Formats: sequence, structure tokens, C-alpha cells
Amino acid sequence: MDIRFAAPLLAAALVLLSGCERPDTLQEAVAPDAETLVVINGMPITRADVFAYTGLEGSPEPEPSEGVLEELINLELLRQEAIAQGIDQDMEIQMILRNMEISLLASEVIERRAREMTFSESEIQAEYDAQVAALSAIEYRARHILVDEEAKARELIASLADGAGFADLAAEHSLDASAQEGGDLGWFPPGQMIPAFTEAVEALEPGEYTREPVQSRFGWHVILLEDTRETAPPPLAEVRPQIEEILQARALRAFMEELRADAEIDFPIRPEQ
Repeated sequence: MDIRFAAPLLAAALVLLSGCERPDTLQEAVAPDAETLVVINGMPITRADVFAYTGLEGSPEPEPSEGVLEELINLELLRQEAIAQGIDQDMEIQMILRNMEISLLASEVIERRAREMTFSESEIQAEYDAQVAALSAIEYRARHILVDEEAKARELIASLADGAGFADLAAEHSLDASAQEGGDLGWFPPGQMIPAFTEAVEALEPGEYTREPVQSRFGWHVILLEDTRETAPPPLAEVRPQIEEILQARALRAFMEELRADAEIDFPIRPEQ
């Protein structure tokens, strides 16, 4: 597993506080061997320690850099000092270590399970067909004007009925970023928009605009449907990685459900307050 730490402080914490993985006393220190790079108060630091710290396992570099080794020496000295002060026995520290252990082991189980997964061509094709069937075959091109009051939206609809240009009204009155393009939203599938907006667009014919303001959490919309077009689904070869991810996610959910089904999960009854 390639372990990479998001920040040096986290890496330092793992090395300093991983007392469950390294001996706590000099009496428990293991004897150095050919893989040992340095011994600190009887505690060896090995090449494996360096690889775990840097995340460079399998690197062709024969020797770790002096800077990395110095960091590990300092961290080991601080780890030993933390144990000498009893910091490793602090309840909060114990909880942090426990949570880190849970997260790491759980992630590793999932990663290993995912790496072992393979899917047949028939499974991939069936999932692709199901995804294609769920897609809309139509895309819409529309403009809209967004305002913050229903009365204002009705005024704009009246102006359109009197012959005003939709793009001109959008550029002058819309609160949406599309105002600079005359309210043009380009082409979009129905699922890309919020439900109220999608329902209004689907009810229009090309060239029509909404005769009633459409309310959403953003405000009040006046919508013009400019055109529609049929779309072809992407070929399987193009979306194969996404299809495999869907199958993998489904299989992992099933794995998790199996673990829960086989486990005894008890919720202790708490006394009434």
C-alpha cells in the first residue's frame, strides 16, 4: 500500500505515537540487522521505517537521503520522550490512535477487496445498457431571466408579450451570471437543472417562454426554450472505467451489508434521563 501523508505534522504524529508498533522501552528494543540504518537509545530505524515514512516503497534509490534520516531520528527521540512523560497513556491520545488505526485498517480492507474484483464482459455490458436506458435522449437549449421577486418576473413576461427581446431583458434584469450572455444556458440534459426548472422546460415547445414565473430556491425565473436535440449515448469503450466503478461500488456495498448481517451489533439501552 502506498501511504502518503497530507502534512508533515500528521506523519510526525504517526511515528511519534505509534507505540503499538514500536517497543516502548530499551529492554524491548530489537537487535539491529542488515536493514538497520541507525540505532537510537537501543531502538533501530530500518529501511522499512524510511519507506513507510516517505511513501517511497520500491524506490530505486539505494540509500535514504540524510535529511529524511535526520527527521526520523528526531521523531524517534521525541517519541521516546513522549513515552517517558506518559503522553502515550493520555486518554485523548489513546482515542486519536484508536481512530487512526480504525481508519487505516478499514481503508486497507476496502482497497484490497477492490483490487481483487473482476467483472465479466456481460456484467459490464448489462450495466452499460442499464445506464444508457436511464439517460435522457434529449438535450435542451434555453435562456432564462432570474429575479428576486414574482412581481418583477411578471413584468418581464408582459414585456416579452409586447415584443421585447428575451436576450435584451436578460442582460438588463437577470441576477444570474448568464445575464452577460443574454441568459443563454447552452445545451443541458434535464437532470442537470433543479426540478422546477426542468419541469418548466419540458413543458415548453421550442421558441416558447414560460407564461407564469417559475419559482426555485434561487428566486423567480422566466425561461425561454430555444431548441431541443436528440443525443447519442457515449460508446462503451469511452465510459468503461466509469461503468467498472459503478459495479465496484455496488459490490463493496454488498460486501459491507454482508459484514453487518454476520455481525452482532447491539445498541445498549440507556437509562431514561
